[in-house]
Amino acid sequence: MPPTALKWLASIVFGLLIGSASFGITNPLLQVVFGLNPPAGEPYVPLDPIALERMQIAGAVLYGVIAVVAAVVLARISNLRRLMGWGCAVLGVILLLTVPVALLQMDPALHQGGGADARDANTALFFFLLIFGLPYLGGGLLLTIVGAVLVRKNRDKPAA
Repeated sequence: MPPTALKWLASIVFGLLIGSASFGITNPLLQVVFGLNPPAGEPYVPLDPIALERMQIAGAVLYGVIAVVAAVVLARISNLRRLMGWGCAVLGVILLLTVPVALLQMDPALHQGGGADARDANTALFFFLLIFGLPYLGGGLLLTIVGAVLVRKNRDKPAA
């Protein structure tokens, strides 16, 4: 059994990382809930500052709740390698889910047609995926695979 302080330290670090990464998934959903996601094709309208402030507060509270829940759930795992494995696996899955959620926010009307605007939008999408998508996908896959291997290899071993 690992020392309690080390187990809690690893759990808290993973909880903070999981909470931080989950903000990339929860923030777009909060924008929709608070009405801060403008309709596609509509002209720009300034955001409501009160709704924006409430969304930021709700996002910070949600980040804290996710971080605390992840840390407490991970701290219940007695084997430190399994704890690290589950932390890596959950963090990897969250990173993998961040890319499709970001793509859901894009305006699909910009990518249709054959005009210069559509070509510019398609080029921007390609570079967005290249610059932001590949590191998230690569890191998410790596963390998920490493986490699954750690969990599987340390399944029946006593706590270490």
